[in-house]
Amino acid sequence: MVDYDLKKRYQIFLHTFQRELDRMFNEQKEFIMCKEGCSYCCEKGEYPFSELEFNYLLDEYKTLDNETKFKILENVARVNEAKSKFNGEQFMYDCPFLVNHRCSVYQNRGLICRTFGLLVEHDDDRLTMPFCQDLGLNYSKVYDNEIGQIVIEKDGNSLCETMPKAYRIAREHVLKLSIAKNLDIDWGASKTLIDMINESNMAEL
Repeated sequence: MVDYDLKKRYQIFLHTFQRELDRMFNEQKEFIMCKEGCSYCCEKGEYPFSELEFNYLLDEYKTLDNETKFKILENVARVNEAKSKFNGEQFMYDCPFLVNHRCSVYQNRGLICRTFGLLVEHDDDRLTMPFCQDLGLNYSKVYDNEIGQIVIEKDGNSLCETMPKAYRIAREHVLKLSIAKNLDIDWGASKTLIDMINESNMAEL
């Protein structure tokens, strides 16, 4: 359980952070193909969540109608069944809160959900391309899969009007942002979303 004051501070953080994200997405709109009904980013992931993010997400889950809650719990059961048969090192799954290709808790979605789609620069200067570029979506017009690099010119012609830009919005960086420290944000432990769900009382809400 997260205290009310911490949630209010987190809402202030989200308001400021989301405004910055909106600016970044607008700055890179030439390369962004995200649109309503596209849910590829919700269909392949581990979805790391902090306790604070998860409890904030649950606040919206509580307001959903019973039919939607039932569908989500069915999704959870499917994920857990697949997980029980999985022997690999990294278990990837559909987000259980994805219902009919829409996020059922969109307003209270986690940080990983908000930042996906942009080109990310990690603290070690490594860059991460959103995986949907493999599907011909974000940044695909300037990313050459054969050489694994961004290419902005081909045959003497420019491939883009604006420059692709990477942002320091990797999870490890976002959790340490100065605004989070100034607001005294206590994130709590981080785990995968399915583990958070399994350790919660979500089915009783």
